[in-house]
Amino acid sequence: MYIRTMSAKKYVANALTMGNLLSGVLVIVGVFIWPYGASVQGHLDAEPFYEYGALAQEWLGWGMLALAGIWLLGQLFDLLDGIAARWAGLDGAMGTQLDSIADAVSSGVTPAVVGVMMLHAWAPAIPVPLKFLPLTMAMAAAYRLARFNVETAAGQSTSGFSGMPAPAGALWWIGILLVGAQYEMQGSWGLYGLGGIFTVLVAIFIGSTLIPWWMVSRRSMLDLKGWGENPGFDRRRAIFLGAIVTAGGVSAFFGRALGLGMLVGLLLYALGGAYIQKTNR
Repeated sequence: MYIRTMSAKKYVANALTMGNLLSGVLVIVGVFIWPYGASVQGHLDAEPFYEYGALAQEWLGWGMLALAGIWLLGQLFDLLDGIAARWAGLDGAMGTQLDSIADAVSSGVTPAVVGVMMLHAWAPAIPVPLKFLPLTMAMAAAYRLARFNVETAAGQSTSGFSGMPAPAGALWWIGILLVGAQYEMQGSWGLYGLGGIFTVLVAIFIGSTLIPWWMVSRRSMLDLKGWGENPGFDRRRAIFLGAIVTAGGVSAFFGRALGLGMLVGLLLYALGGAYIQKTNR
């Protein structure tokens, strides 16, 4: 029985990693089928997006919400696969490479495809080259993960993350989907319609420029490892994380949008986390 248990443990981490990879692929397939396949085709056929009607718009929102849920589940798998690997006593190169490939898809290719499709549907009037700006996410994720693998193999380690972790970039785009889904289902929020569209387009622009730049940069980012090693740093880290949750919660409550809370929290993490991490001496 013990031998069978140990044998089964080996597959848990890889199964979770594959779940992360599969979630990214499902979201990519989903945006081409539902919700944005029809709307982009309508745009190509010169049918205005807003003429689909309230019911169709609500269904688009449900589609976006479903894709965001699948994507978020994949990010949970990505968090758990490392825990499962340590639980099983695994520390092989195969798992590291597989995890990076899965992240390249779910945190790189998937945001790029989602961003391009959303810009085609939400901003058909902008110049065509700008509609492909989200492709920077795919390149940034691939570069960051390759750099991480090389440095890990060479035994180079740093305090905190070197650049924004790829899953954090994926969470940014999940937040965009959630904001868009709520706007589609409810018709308006914040500034009564304009707020939803404006927030989504600004968030897509940030997700296509600042987020990829932070990913490939050497900017130190706060991580959640090493609790108990430095009590003073742990206190500062806990206070900062509490501030992120509070700011995100307040933004979500007053903005009436969960996705907006995620975006605010991630911005605060990216802007302030580096300074907290530097105090870990």
